[in-house]
Amino acid sequence: MPAMLKNLFDRCQWAGLRGTGFQGAVIQGAVIQWAGIAFFDSARGSGKPRVAVVVLACAVFFASATLGVTQEPEQIAKWVAELGNPKFEVRDQATGRLSGLSTDQLELLQTMQASASDPEVRVRLGSVIAKLKSERQQQIIGVFLRDPTMQEDHGLKGWNSFARVAGATRSSKRLFLQLYERHAELVEKEILDSDQGAEIARKLVSRIQESEIRRGDGVDKSDGLALLYTVCVSEGDKKTPLNASALRLLLRAPFNQALRDPQSKRSVEAMMERWTTTLDDGYEQTVAIQIMVEADLNSARLLSRRMLERAAAGSEIEPGDLLRAFQVFFRRGKPEDIELLEAWLERKEVCEESMSIAGGFPPAGQNPGNRGGADGGAPGPGDARLVSTVELRDVALLACMQVRGIDYRQYFPTILISQLWGYIPRSIALPPTSEKVRETRLEAYRNLVLKSGSGQ
Repeated sequence: MPAMLKNLFDRCQWAGLRGTGFQGAVIQGAVIQWAGIAFFDSARGSGKPRVAVVVLACAVFFASATLGVTQEPEQIAKWVAELGNPKFEVRDQATGRLSGLSTDQLELLQTMQASASDPEVRVRLGSVIAKLKSERQQQIIGVFLRDPTMQEDHGLKGWNSFARVAGATRSSKRLFLQLYERHAELVEKEILDSDQGAEIARKLVSRIQESEIRRGDGVDKSDGLALLYTVCVSEGDKKTPLNASALRLLLRAPFNQALRDPQSKRSVEAMMERWTTTLDDGYEQTVAIQIMVEADLNSARLLSRRMLERAAAGSEIEPGDLLRAFQVFFRRGKPEDIELLEAWLERKEVCEESMSIAGGFPPAGQNPGNRGGADGGAPGPGDARLVSTVELRDVALLACMQVRGIDYRQYFPTILISQLWGYIPRSIALPPTSEKVRETRLEAYRNLVLKSGSGQ
């Protein structure tokens, strides 16, 4: 029986395990140890040591199938030549043997394919190379994911630039690898600077827009991730409307789906935080807030803080855009935001209003086409009547009450709750003659704060 084990050990060498380095040596040793134990156990127990032979043969087959076979270049060249053999069986067998090679010999096959003149050889080698590339990709991915150091790229050079914007974490690694299928170049190549990132992002936007014009199905949620990554690296391209184009795409499906992976939430938040610091326009900031709110990202709060701080410092931001920021604080505000919010408790700018057209219904006997305007015809601008308004001080007070844990329903009895934005703004609107109501509830809030003895 020792001779039988020796023969099977030689079979391991034939299968290429010796030529696959440390990994092959480990598996080879484990196979022989396992088979030896099985051999002696079966010999001692049932008296049928041939069971061990079956066990060892299966182990050798598994190991050789898993690791691939390493062969001498001369043997590989012989099989490559057989790819052009007139007999189909010979060509097919040669293809199978080449497909079982180790991924370490991928470069040699690529060189042979480049120098091959026979179209049949080039095509068959192409399929073999594609298979080995896929196997190598899976091997690299496995090592990359298991590496606890986080900094080593293991040949995936794009990880260096991705980690800079998303953070070097395990969740970032998983998010990064989602790009591999459709954007392999972003995984295999590092984006070296902001100009290169902007160029890649612009090309990606153009490709997506062209695909949508053709009404094709050539878009995927990974396009949204690739777009977020590249515009983040671009650090806000000011030469072209890249930010606006990217925001419009990330606002809708399928591109926004990439931002909603709960396992990668912190990595996505890190990228959004970094990107939104480059947004100066109030409208763009509001769109970014909407994207983050819909994806349930906490980074919406940080952008909202920047908007209020910039507006307080004199930057021109529309009250309607600031309204969205206050709604974010209603849902995600923290005690450290109180001082910033209370600075707006007396700001009377209107952020939402409702208008009524006078004479909306024609009086009895009047031509239905006449809507009852001041001149007997269609209503004009002068016929519009302001019905109710929401002011910045209203939404600031509501946010302050929510953050402090005060029962705001007592002071905003008509409020309608919104799952996404916290509440519906028009539900807290008041008629223009409601100054007394606003002053009374602000005074009540200040008294409650003083009574609680909490300045913050």
